Formats: sequence, structure tokens, C-alpha cells
Amino acid sequence: ELEFLRVAKKEKLREATEAKRNLRKEIERLRAENEKKMKEANESRLRLKRELEQARQARVCDKGCEAGRLRAKYSAQIEDLQVKLQHAEADREQLRADLLREREAREHLEKVVKELQEQLWPRARPEAAGSEGAAELEP
Repeated sequence: ELEFLRVAKKEKLREATEAKRNLRKEIERLRAENEKKMKEANESRLRLKRELEQARQARVCDKGCEAGRLRAKYSAQIEDLQVKLQHAEADREQLRADLLREREAREHLEKVVKELQEQLWPRARPEAAGSEGAAELEP
């Protein structure tokens, strides 16, 4: 009976040792699996962090590029308007010069017309009023 108890204890000890070994293997497997998952999670976190930073930079670039594009567009519009303004100023100066020439030509024509009228229809001068009046009446 003692022998039986001893053999039973030995068997239980062997089973307990086997169970302990199996538990250690399972713990090691779970630890390795957990370590692998942690490593993957860290890699994923770092990758996502890089992607987020790239997205932020792209957004900043988009805003900056958009601002730059708008700045270039408005600069081009301003330059175009400045050119148009210069053309308008040149046209205005040309029109002013043309108007001055026309005024001078009109004044000259008025002077010529007045001279011709005086030649064709001399005005009665006080000293020549009598003689010219008689000359006009003679046929």
C-alpha cells in the first residue's frame, strides 16, 4: 500500500511537472506572441505618425501652394491692370494732344475765315464809310 501511494505520488509529481512544463511553454508562447503584437503595434504607430506628419506637411504645402497660386494669379492680374492703365494714360495723352491740335486748327480756320470775310465784306470804316457806300451803289 505504501508502495502504491509512493507510485501514485510519483505519478502525480510527474503529471504536475508535465503540467508545469506545459504552462511554462504556454506562457512563453503567449509572451512571444504579445511581444510580436507590441512590436507590430509600435511599427504601426510609427508608420501612422509618419503618415500624419506627411499629411500635415502636404496640407501646409497645399495651403502654401494655394496661397502662392493665388498670389501669382493676383500679381498677374495687377500687372495686367497696370499695363491697361498705362495704355489708358497713353491714350488719354494722345487724345489730349489731338484735342489741342484740333483746337489750334479750329482757331486757325476761324482766323482765316474772318480774314476772308473781311476781304470779301470789308467793314465800314468811319473814314471810308462814304466812299465805299457809294462804290457799292454803283453798278
